[in-house]
Amino acid sequence: MNKLLIILMLIIPNSLFAQKLCNYDYLKKEFPPLYKKIVEKTNSIPKIFTFCSGENHYLFNVTMFQQFNNGVGINRALEKDLFSYLLEEYDANSYSRTSLVAGKDQQLQLVSNFTNKKPFEAIELRQEVFVETAEPQVISYGKTVTYIRRNNSEFAQYFKPTELSEEDRIYLEKFKRFVGLQKLN
Repeated sequence: MNKLLIILMLIIPNSLFAQKLCNYDYLKKEFPPLYKKIVEKTNSIPKIFTFCSGENHYLFNVTMFQQFNNGVGINRALEKDLFSYLLEEYDANSYSRTSLVAGKDQQLQLVSNFTNKKPFEAIELRQEVFVETAEPQVISYGKTVTYIRRNNSEFAQYFKPTELSEEDRIYLEKFKRFVGLQKLN
């Protein structure tokens, strides 16, 4: 009986006993399909910032914030400060930033950057996006290209601690109410 128990313990994967953690690998696997569900549900292509901390997956829809800020979006300087603040505030271990850009040939591309804090690892996925203007509007996807990013890339800098004034910290704290939480089990 004891031998059978030991054999079963060796055969059953450890993952069945471990709690699922939100991390870099989780984001790379789970976020792209989740993002496509968001696109399908909203019939839009929002700019999304999402990050992991322990058992929690956080999501911040940057595009949605514009609705609450009189149509004004977040510029690059504010984005860097805000994302760095959120990563530090929630003790994040990894994050992803997804947005729509126009490529050199004006082809729309969905660009997702996935970044791990320690050990540093970062990739960028670029996927062609096609938006048909016929009613109802249809969004479809083409080929995907993966790029490996170095630790000096722009998005690697988000994990660096930020020196914020008390006034800046109070201002950035207001964005926390727009951060959604999903607990993993």
